[in-house]
Amino acid sequence: MVRRMMMSESRRNRRKAERNKRIYKNNISRKDKIIGVLAIIIVFLIAAIAAYYYSLSKAGLKLF
Repeated sequence: MVRRMMMSESRRNRRKAERNKRIYKNNISRKDKIIGVLAIIIVFLIAAIAAYYYSLSKAGLKLF
């Protein structure tokens, strides 16, 4: 008969606690993530358009 060595309960709880420490809770909702990504995209587009118009105005073109 094969005899198995069982982990003591305190050791088992300690190992479980170590595993749970590595799990990071993400409390950001899906809606907030979507709003954040859209805000980043809008800021990028505004910066790209501003750079484009700035380069055209430096080239001597009248834009408005």
